[in-house]
Amino acid sequence: MTAGRWALAALITAVGVIVPAHAARAARNPFAWAPPGTEIVERGRSAATRFGLLSLHEVTVEVDDAFAAANRQALALAEARIAEVAGVRAVFGPAGLLDITADPRGNTSARPVLGRGGGGKQPGVAEPLESEGEAARQRVVRRADALGWFLTENGRRVRFFIDTDRWPSVAPEVANALAASGLGLAPTSSVGIDARPLWPDPRGRGRLMNIGFSALWVLCMLVALRRARAIVVGRSGWGRLVPAFAAAVGAAAPFALVPVTGVRIAGGYAALSAALIAFALWPGRKKVPAPAEEVPGPRWPLVVFALAVVFAGVALLPRVRVGTRQWDAAPMFFVSVRGELDEPVVLREIRRVTDHLREQPGVANAWSVADLFMGVTLEGDEASRIPDDPEQVRRILVQARTDPAVRLELAGDHREALIVVRFDDDPTVDHLTIVARLERYLELELRRALLRVDTSAPGVSPVTRSLGRGVLAIDARERVLRICARSGRPLDATEALAVERVARQAATIPVADPARLEADIADNVRDFIARHPFALGPAETSRLIAAVAAMGDGASVDEVRVAVATAYGGRLSDTVLRTTADSLARRIAAVRRRHIAATNFKDMLTGAQLPSEGVLADEVRGATLDAMGPVVGIPAPADSATAFRLDLVPVGGAPNDRALSLLWRRALGPGAVAAVGLLAILLVFAGGPAGVRSLALALAPAAAAIAPAALLGEPVGLPTLSFYGGALAAGALLALAVTPPARREAGRRRE
Repeated sequence: MTAGRWALAALITAVGVIVPAHAARAARNPFAWAPPGTEIVERGRSAATRFGLLSLHEVTVEVDDAFAAANRQALALAEARIAEVAGVRAVFGPAGLLDITADPRGNTSARPVLGRGGGGKQPGVAEPLESEGEAARQRVVRRADALGWFLTENGRRVRFFIDTDRWPSVAPEVANALAASGLGLAPTSSVGIDARPLWPDPRGRGRLMNIGFSALWVLCMLVALRRARAIVVGRSGWGRLVPAFAAAVGAAAPFALVPVTGVRIAGGYAALSAALIAFALWPGRKKVPAPAEEVPGPRWPLVVFALAVVFAGVALLPRVRVGTRQWDAAPMFFVSVRGELDEPVVLREIRRVTDHLREQPGVANAWSVADLFMGVTLEGDEASRIPDDPEQVRRILVQARTDPAVRLELAGDHREALIVVRFDDDPTVDHLTIVARLERYLELELRRALLRVDTSAPGVSPVTRSLGRGVLAIDARERVLRICARSGRPLDATEALAVERVARQAATIPVADPARLEADIADNVRDFIARHPFALGPAETSRLIAAVAAMGDGASVDEVRVAVATAYGGRLSDTVLRTTADSLARRIAAVRRRHIAATNFKDMLTGAQLPSEGVLADEVRGATLDAMGPVVGIPAPADSATAFRLDLVPVGGAPNDRALSLLWRRALGPGAVAAVGLLAILLVFAGGPAGVRSLALALAPAAAAIAPAALLGEPVGLPTLSFYGGALAAGALLALAVTPPARREAGRRRE
């Protein structure tokens, strides 16, 4: 081959590499390869725009202790300085996390979690500052959403989320801002910083594989054929379009019928590179001397062997799994949740889905806005939990609207939220498998419609009340088991049975220490009477205490009104009597609930042999309190007019990869059939009807290439599919090389 021909081949290869690389960098598009029209993709576009995820970059830094007093101050300064960097629209970090308190009347207040007890280290006050840091850590670790977004439990790693479209240009300034903030970076922390986009551009991963494999296969095949002098007929000028077209058909086969524009463009580049190299390197007529005798075409033993390989490949093709990893750079994916997020039963179902995700292999953490409530102090309640009152839930969410975690995971109208799922750092984790399991769970286990039922309400039927309490018990058992498992304290069979027993007890049978309960009721009634504007004598007070204590659990306001009226006689007006009875009934109900809860807490922790202090114990107490109800969400038909509906759809990088993989797998078979048909036509055009005998040679390399992945059951992505296309392109050139021209075959038959 002449030097000019080699130069031409080098030029077209360089052009084929540079052009698509430039196109991939020209405009960032996280949905470039996303299948249009699918629910996952369209919901993802909406959620990404609404929550501002498309341009968010996660920046992680190693620090000595994020909860130390100096670092707590430095975190706020670091966020402020990063926000001042030109090109940065917003920054989300842990400095703004809120500690929310709700009083018995539902009024809420908030203060910064990390800002409490701040101040630099001073002589003689090291111990108080250390205790303040530990207190801050304890407040943060109760919120899985705070840990998931921003911090690790030991305080050694801090994450910032930076909103920018120009990360490469702002990265040096962000690094300078972190260094100037006074944040105590760990010695192992690198000088430069790396950012991971939450929604990466799929073209950035393996964008040259399609070109590289097709070009390499074609180049190697042509070099081998030329050295072996196996090419039967040379072609000059436009005659080289035949091998060029054959190579293009093979290289484009895995891509051509995938209904995604970006994928088809990638296939077009692969076909172009293969075609240009075939056009440039196929020998001319003068380079192929006429054979001494007529060549009958490919030898039959070779054809039979190739047919065997092809039949094996056809049998294995249905077992090929497509699993693209184009969005693999994303550290997490999301579940878009639409529903009435001020409603407690909806939040508890979101929490149930989140608990399921946390126990999946390959998931480092999962969280949602429901986790906010584990960090909310409910004055007068025995443990942190999602309140039963929707109005109280709404007030807490409104109070938390400036909390950075809540801003990232809850829409302003409380009608859409995100469940966030962070992957393990293990590169062998199959992200698509996690998404597939979630889709199965949502299809089979999600309660898409929930009927809110107050089991203590007088108008509820016995059947509905029994069903509601059963749901409370089942959910409490499931949640306690999951809490213990993810905390590294899985329960054995005996402990699980104890959890189930206490969950049923908490949901159905109020149990308390009678002596302590009666004493507490008496003390609360005396205190209530002492604060009442109308005095009551000792004898009447004793009769009121006895009457209230005898009512038992679930006493109505009317029953309390009768007892108060009997004690006071006719001294209270109807309005004062009604207000007094209502206030006393609420107070006594709270006393009974507190005693019942204490008994259930003790039984649950003792039966499961769990510690009585710490985050694990607090979460178990919250789950036990949920079992006591009285509000429960009962699954209802989807068309129920009074039910609260939930609509959950996985979105993000991994769900996009799964949608693309399913679509690509469906297109792979038709693409192969179309390529076989075109190659058959091409071989007939080149060698007449006898040219079909070479078709097996064209398919054999690709059939052999798919065998390993099909036998091992490993999913194949862009690199492997590009390899298959290159193998088919090389096989097409092999078949064309050994196929004699039609006129030579016709002359042989005449003789």
